[in-house]
Amino acid sequence: MLNSDLVQISLRQIYRQKRRYRSVILGIALGIAGFVTVLTLGDSVETDLGRNLEVLGSATIIKATWDFDRSKRWHHGQYFSKDVEDIRRLPQVKSVSPIVWSAGLQMRCGNNTMVGRLIGVEERFFDTLYIPLSQGRILTSDDVEGKRSVCIVGETVVQKLFQNKTDPIGKTIFVSGHQFQIVGVMGGVEDKSLFETIIIPLSVARSRFPGMYEIRDIYIRAANWDAVRPLQQEILKLISSNQPGYADAMDVKYFPERIDTIKQAVFMIKLFIYASLVVTLLLGGLGITNVMLAAVRERTTEIGLRKAVGATDRTIMSQFLLESITISLMGAGSGMLVGFVSVEVLKRLLDTVPAYEVFAASMFGGMVFGLVLGMVSGFIPARKASRLDPSEAMRFE
Repeated sequence: MLNSDLVQISLRQIYRQKRRYRSVILGIALGIAGFVTVLTLGDSVETDLGRNLEVLGSATIIKATWDFDRSKRWHHGQYFSKDVEDIRRLPQVKSVSPIVWSAGLQMRCGNNTMVGRLIGVEERFFDTLYIPLSQGRILTSDDVEGKRSVCIVGETVVQKLFQNKTDPIGKTIFVSGHQFQIVGVMGGVEDKSLFETIIIPLSVARSRFPGMYEIRDIYIRAANWDAVRPLQQEILKLISSNQPGYADAMDVKYFPERIDTIKQAVFMIKLFIYASLVVTLLLGGLGITNVMLAAVRERTTEIGLRKAVGATDRTIMSQFLLESITISLMGAGSGMLVGFVSVEVLKRLLDTVPAYEVFAASMFGGMVFGLVLGMVSGFIPARKASRLDPSEAMRFE
């Protein structure tokens, strides 16, 4: 029998039993569609997640500071503008924010006073650290360049200086005799020290407060969590070379436990999704096996008749195996079409750019998986059909 004849017979049998095969094809299609969609968009979504400050918090933050126990007594423990600019030029650096700060300053509003911390920042500070605001706005480049007397305060500052529950936005506060207008209130923040902190423009801090000119700390936001560890080593090497005499006192740290927590959560989600897809595809494969076994039983007499007129075991096995592969490939083809549509729709909904090389690989992988699934699922029924005894098969009722 020619191969073309085998293909025609297989397609004819599938068409005749299309109602029986419909659910099997649908199951495989859904599994392949999910495989293509998740594999294509998973990497893009994970990359977008790696840029989401609200989700990451300080997980991708690297902080360059000083260990004063190891520093020379005659060194102020400061970084310079060159350090900041050099760090900004490093690959995998998303944003950099130098800060100046001073602790133990007196803060007053009306008759209420407290002692807290004052920090001066650039507008990039809010692109680097995720500082949620419960009220008001962040500091802008106009605030920094114009040396505006505006500030953002922590929750503890509001509680102690505005005990009558007055809305603090627009109110005036004094820090060591200098007047500032409150434009924002920090909400829930990871760094608890910010609760008792007032944030002002860097230019204002440097011009009005003695001892707040030198850059004390540098915050760096890595492009993604995978870049944090190698970037930390690069930054330490860079700033150590800029100030070689004080390299031992420089402290460049990050927060690996927070990265591990987020990675574990992402891994569990991906594991659940892929496990669901594997189960769906396995059920599709088992469906093919069960359907083909039922087909062998129903066509036992036909098989016996064909073997009686000269069909070989190999021909019978090839026919049933080809039917199984065809069913699986039909499901895979439908799944790839659905997956393509899903990727295009989700790309617009999630506002992301998928990796099209991953998309092409997933489509190819889906087709190969469909082929293998059909071969594996159809092997047992095909072998059973090929081993039927002609005389016994023709007497089967």
